[in-house]
Amino acid sequence: MRLGARTIKTGIGVIIAMLLAEIIPFIGNVMPTFVVILALQQSVKKTWQMLIDRVVAVIIGGLVAVVMYAAFGNNAIIVGLTIILFISILNALNLSDMIGLAAITVVIIMLNDSNDSIIHVAVMRVIENLIGVLVAVAVNIFIFPPKYDRVLYEELNSTNTEILIRLRAILRKNGEYSSISHDLHWAYAKLGKISKYVSLMKEEQVWSRKAAFRLKRKVVVFRNFEQALQAAIELLHVFHENTNVLFLLPDALRFEIRERVETLCAAHEQIFLKFDGRISPKSVNFFQSTVEFRQELLDHIFEQVDESDKTSEEKLEESNALLLITGAMISYEEALIKLNTVVRSYRVHHNDDQYTVDSLEQQN
Repeated sequence: MRLGARTIKTGIGVIIAMLLAEIIPFIGNVMPTFVVILALQQSVKKTWQMLIDRVVAVIIGGLVAVVMYAAFGNNAIIVGLTIILFISILNALNLSDMIGLAAITVVIIMLNDSNDSIIHVAVMRVIENLIGVLVAVAVNIFIFPPKYDRVLYEELNSTNTEILIRLRAILRKNGEYSSISHDLHWAYAKLGKISKYVSLMKEEQVWSRKAAFRLKRKVVVFRNFEQALQAAIELLHVFHENTNVLFLLPDALRFEIRERVETLCAAHEQIFLKFDGRISPKSVNFFQSTVEFRQELLDHIFEQVDESDKTSEEKLEESNALLLITGAMISYEEALIKLNTVVRSYRVHHNDDQYTVDSLEQQN
C-alpha cells in the first residue's frame, strides 16, 4: 500500500476543518469536512475555481432555501420542488458540478429543527461550506503542491518505449494483428492521460516571474514530447492498417523504409537520453547525417508509386498506402526535429533538472 500526496492532504484538510469548526462558534464540523474531501482538486487553479463556484452555489442555495421555507414551509413536497428549482438554476449557470453537496446544504437548511431562525441557519451553513473550501485551497497550495513533471516524464518515457518496440516489431513481421490493435487502443488511452497531465502541469502554482518562465519552457518541452509520441503512434497505426501492402513491396524498398524508421526510433530514444542529461545537449543530429539517404528513400517511394498501374485496384491500394506511410514518416520526423530543438535549448538553459529513472524512483 502506497499513500499518495492527495490522500495525505485530504486527511490533513479534514483535521484542520474539524479543528476550525471547534474554535468558531455555531459552526458544525460535518459540512466543512465533507467540503474539504470533495473540494481538493488535481491542481491549485482547479481548487481556486472550485472555491468560486462552490461559494456561488451555496449562496444561491441558501437564498432559495430561505425563500421557499419562509413562503411554503418545509414539507416533503416543498423540499422536493425546492431541489428541482435549485438544480435548474445551477444548470442554467453552468454550475452542474456543484449540485451534489450544494443540494445537500439546501436540504439541511430546510429540514433544520433547531430554534434558530432560518436565516441564521442558512448563513451558518454557507460559512461552513466556505471554511471547507478555504481549507482545501490552503492545503493544496502549501502542503505538497501538485507537481506533475516527473509523473508526466515517466508516462512519456514508458509509453514511448513500448511504441518503439512495436514499431520495430511490425517492420520485422513480428507483430500479431490483433495484438497491435489492442496495443494501439492502449497507446491512445495513454496519450489522453499524458495530455491531461500536460494541462495540469500548465496550472501549477508558481510565485515568481522566473519560476513562471521556467514552467512555461518546461511545458513547451513536454508538449513537444507528447506530439512526437503521437506522431510515433500514428506511424504505427498507418503501418498496422497497411501491413498487407507493406509486406508485398519489393524487398529493397521495404528494407529502406525499415532502415529509415529505425533511424527515427533511435533518434527518439537519444532525445530522451539528452533530456535525462545522459548525453550532450548538442548530440542527436540525425537529420543532417541521413539527409541523403532520406532523399533516396523518397525518390524510390515515388518511383514505386509512378510505376503502379493506376487501373489495377491492387496497385492503386499500394500507391495510396505508400503515400500514407510516407506522410506518417515525414510527420514523425518533423516532430522529432522540433522536439530535438526544444530539448537542446532547454538543456542549455536548465541543465540542473534531473529526470533520470533513478530520480523518478526516489520521488516515488
